Amino acid sequence: MAHLLIAYDLLVILIGFTALSNAIILAARTRQKDLGNFSILYALYTLMLMLVVLKKYLFVNVAAYTAQAWYFISGIYQVLDFAVVVAALHYFIEAHSFRHGRRISAAFLAAMLVCSGLIFSPFGATLEAEKSIIRFGAGYWLAIGWNAFAFTSAIILGCWLLARKWNTKERTFVLGLVLFASAGYLESVVSFLNDFGTASARLTTEQGFLYSSIPYALYGIFLIVYFLRLPVSMPVNHEEPSGEFLTQYGITEREREIILKVMQGKSNEEIARELFISLATVKTHLHNIYKKVGIDSRYDLLARVRTGP
Repeated sequence: MAHLLIAYDLLVILIGFTALSNAIILAARTRQKDLGNFSILYALYTLMLMLVVLKKYLFVNVAAYTAQAWYFISGIYQVLDFAVVVAALHYFIEAHSFRHGRRISAAFLAAMLVCSGLIFSPFGATLEAEKSIIRFGAGYWLAIGWNAFAFTSAIILGCWLLARKWNTKERTFVLGLVLFASAGYLESVVSFLNDFGTASARLTTEQGFLYSSIPYALYGIFLIVYFLRLPVSMPVNHEEPSGEFLTQYGITEREREIILKVMQGKSNEEIARELFISLATVKTHLHNIYKKVGIDSRYDLLARVRTGP
């Protein structure tokens, strides 16, 4: 049974790698920051799945698999779990274009580093090597409490983003991400309740099934199809929005400059630096442009500029 689970996990990871490769290639071609943030999130979760497979493989096939190695790998897994939550938060925060989004993301990242230190500290967890048991301490519960708060915040922001994107072409993409994140959230709650009941973890439980791998695989298949069917408008340095387009949507001169920079593949940070304005101002201009044109992303803006009103 354990070998079947390992084979299943490898198949899921293969699907994930295919979807991740498409996301990274598309992010590089379009220079879309949201896709870059998503690629980081999806890559971290894929790495987490790989660690699950490694733990199962070592437990089943390596006779010299020690409790110390299990303890260390379990700690790395927990840190990756924290990182996935922070990456999800960062993705949703950036997608909402909050005024102090970067500072909020940085605060959650700093908290994650502190919690990671707690996990590996004597106050976080201790190993009883002879019994192959990890005993959880106060530091572990503090870290898990922070993770629960961060994960809940990510789910709320994700649902809010879904409500905003519901009438756009990105609805299915965001819906899939929210469902995928929700499955992981429920699994985290169940895991927390189990840990709270026993206050420990045993090496003999390493053959468990990661239920969030099911929505991960389904979402991966969806992403492969979604990215393959997504029309990509490449940045073109010697192109400008037409006068007809500018007149049709009432685009101001400053907004025209912003659109031109987007067509050249510039990021929000590069646009702010080159036009000598703040990042918040760039985001405000883009929001106004999207509203005027009736779109919700860089993809649609590039496509609309090139096809006309």
